[in-house]
Amino acid sequence: MAALGVPLTGKIADVAGTGRALGRLSDLGWGNRLRALLAPEAPDQPLPAAMLDGIVQVLKEWDWTQRPTAVVALGSRRRPGLVDDTAQRIAAIGRLPYLGSVQPADPDRREAPRGNTAQRLRQVHDAFRIPEDLVAAVAQNQGPILLVDDRVDTGWTMTVTARLLRQAGAAAVLPFTLALEA
Repeated sequence: MAALGVPLTGKIADVAGTGRALGRLSDLGWGNRLRALLAPEAPDQPLPAAMLDGIVQVLKEWDWTQRPTAVVALGSRRRPGLVDDTAQRIAAIGRLPYLGSVQPADPDRREAPRGNTAQRLRQVHDAFRIPEDLVAAVAQNQGPILLVDDRVDTGWTMTVTARLLRQAGAAAVLPFTLALEA
């Protein structure tokens, strides 16, 4: 990783816990609806009610070691409204504080082709930042944070942002995404 300009070696400490997803894009069940919601030509829109009901069911069935005590959105360049709306609605239903969102460091930056896992880590390593008000809120939170995103493909974005939240003082980070690529 040093040759690619990323100051990481070995196993990454402060990683996220085991996460959950509403569904896989390849699924027959939620897959069709998720593919339509996340299609490149689809508008950035609030989460449909049926999907929120599905999320509630997934979260209810999650065998938490410790239930989350707050919710954070993973700021999206493609669908900021969808991700933020989803995180806020999960927080409201779970009666949890919504702390804010991890933000893209450069909102105008476009993603390059994915490449191998080292190249993907290089692409996302410095791609996000935690605003100061979120750093303060995370530091005051006393339990795990539910980190919400719209889609996970390689997992590096969740890993990098979970690491940032852990470095800001999060006790643990529990990833939740609407869709998994595979």
